[in-house]
Amino acid sequence: MPLTPGQLAHWNARVLAAGTNAERAPVLWDLARVVAGKDEAAWADLVRLLTQWTQARAGS
Repeated sequence: MPLTPGQLAHWNARVLAAGTNAERAPVLWDLARVVAGKDEAAWADLVRLLTQWTQARAGS
């Protein structure tokens, strides 16, 4: 789902206002939920992405 210019400005402002990773994570999660909506394939992609990211950092 493409974002409108107003939506994009809103999300850019929220991300910029988040100064730490702990603050940024919920903002990005909220954005992912908006973009995925009810699209099961998009949710599956998010799960795969988060799983790969977690596994890649488990050994660090």
